[in-house]
Amino acid sequence: IIKKNSNEFTTYGKLLAKLPDFGSLPMTRCVLAALRTYTCGRDIICLASILSVLNTTNLLKQIPQRFKSSDGDFMTLLNVMNEILLIKQSVRRQLFNLERVCEAKGLSHIKHIIGQALSR
Repeated sequence: IIKKNSNEFTTYGKLLAKLPDFGSLPMTRCVLAALRTYTCGRDIICLASILSVLNTTNLLKQIPQRFKSSDGDFMTLLNVMNEILLIKQSVRRQLFNLERVCEAKGLSHIKHIIGQALSR
């Protein structure tokens, strides 16, 4: 990431530096790999955003069953974010109301967290 005997970034370090802060270097590396190599950057960015503001242990217990995935907590969170983003993208910006959407989907208890993730 940093060149030997120098305070300069390597090419890879410069790419990492262009990304937003995802809370940890491993998460930022994961996002960069997702964007450059695996064409799943959107999904990884959604997960990184929500995980950076979420204490998953307590909140996952309260998420409605229809969002839960047998593939694990990350997929459950991705299901939640995909649902919210689908609704957000299907209406005009002025008509999207996160509070109403969360209430309708049984996600009111994590509305503030979803809002933080959406703003990243």
